[in-house]
Amino acid sequence: MTQTIGVEALRDLSKARRRHFVEKIDLVNALYKLYMVGAALLVGGSLLVGLVQSAPLGSSVQRQVVSYGPSYLGLAFGLTILAGLRSGSRGGPLAIQGADVRMILLSGISRSHFLRSKALSQVRSIIPPTLLVGGLVGGIAHKALGAGTLRLVVEGAGLGLIGVLVFFAAGYIASGLRINKWMASTFGGAVVAWSVVDVYSQTSIFPGTWLGRFFFSQQDVLPAAATMAVVLILFGLGLFFVSGVSLEMQERRARLVGTLRFAATMRDIRTVILLRRQLSGEKPRGGRSPLASFSLGHGLTARVTKRSLESLYRWPVERFIRFLVLAALAGFSARLMWSGSFFPLAIAIVALYVAATDLLEPLSQLADHPDGIAGIGVPLSMVESRLLLVPFFGMIVFVLIGTLATAVFGGFSVSLHVGLISAIPIAAASTTGAAVAVLRKQKSANAQALMPEVVAMTSVIIEILPFVIVASGFVAMVDAYNLHVMNTALIDTTSISAASFSLLFPLAAWTWIRRRNELSLSNGLSKES
Repeated sequence: MTQTIGVEALRDLSKARRRHFVEKIDLVNALYKLYMVGAALLVGGSLLVGLVQSAPLGSSVQRQVVSYGPSYLGLAFGLTILAGLRSGSRGGPLAIQGADVRMILLSGISRSHFLRSKALSQVRSIIPPTLLVGGLVGGIAHKALGAGTLRLVVEGAGLGLIGVLVFFAAGYIASGLRINKWMASTFGGAVVAWSVVDVYSQTSIFPGTWLGRFFFSQQDVLPAAATMAVVLILFGLGLFFVSGVSLEMQERRARLVGTLRFAATMRDIRTVILLRRQLSGEKPRGGRSPLASFSLGHGLTARVTKRSLESLYRWPVERFIRFLVLAALAGFSARLMWSGSFFPLAIAIVALYVAATDLLEPLSQLADHPDGIAGIGVPLSMVESRLLLVPFFGMIVFVLIGTLATAVFGGFSVSLHVGLISAIPIAAASTTGAAVAVLRKQKSANAQALMPEVVAMTSVIIEILPFVIVASGFVAMVDAYNLHVMNTALIDTTSISAASFSLLFPLAAWTWIRRRNELSLSNGLSKES
């Protein structure tokens, strides 16, 4: 009887929340947001499909994608399982409000009923955008591979749905059974290793590869159907076990997720990355640094370099692994661009930006606490500019790792030439682009004196400027990617010339970093006068 009353109270509370939410909605504002989102999706999707259509993959590359694609798609499913298990070991992926943890889960109401309803609600909210993105990827694949449009759109949406169910199934099972981080990483790593076997040996022993073969060539229909059935069963088990989640982890997760959503709303990418580290449980490596007993010199550059190297030493293992994965992802994306489609460049730019932001952690700490060097008598801009030195060399290593990762593709010698020539421009562009994002001001001081349209346009330019700077490092690669068809001998000369030109963008960004405090001071004095 008590449980029945508790379930009815939950339903009444949920109805009251929805009614309150609907009453507070501003209809005009909601329609405007719907219009903006719809316009952005329509324009963005049209541009992506048109871009791929204007530069479709060649026939030889299409055969390579059909041959290698299923195993790499299986690897993606293996990584999804690993991500779900690791999220579950930290109390996720379920995220509920802190008040619900304290008031409902600690009451006499059935915990399993509440958590399962929240889990289903979470999955239902993810499914529509997943189907949309999966269908869009299928449409892009249609243009790139020349296959049937409707079939690839439906299959792309279906694969996205299966990926969502796999992630949440692994996360709910791990969180409900309270599997610790190392067990989740070990089991997830074994699954990823299982999928990697298919990548290197071109076999089909991993269930995710069966789904990929069905997507690319309609083979392994029965194994793919059996895999889908297993995914549904695992998702049902996840809903069954989710009631065993740790309340302490849920309360901590609720606090961090709320702050993360606010930071994402404010488009503060650096704060989002920091909060993601806290959610993933990353902790700096402790103990005394071996660099503490060494002296690189007594100058400012030597001391700042030592500070940056000590920051790298304290990286946890997870961050080093993520650095390697991002490097390989950037290399693969750049190699696909070299095959004739510019769309993968967006993935490479994001990977470079995230890796450079990780390397610029000392600069981020200085930007948050600039008073820490106020008493040493050195201008802040000099310290900031020297904090780019170690990240710059780190990004050169990043580009070299990404270049070596393309060895599995044909024409590796050409990729190696262009990768080595582009290493310095890409490293300089990614380092300075991420540094501009770290040091920029979120709001302009005279924003209130401008028209709303001008403020909106200025905000958009400020938001995309760091990514434009990062993208400038690919000028040499973009300028040379079609010369290998006409005259291979011109590649090195053209790449060197374009690389020299692309250095203008990071040089301008570095100049702004050096002079930004002087510019701010002069602007303030001019306003006072």
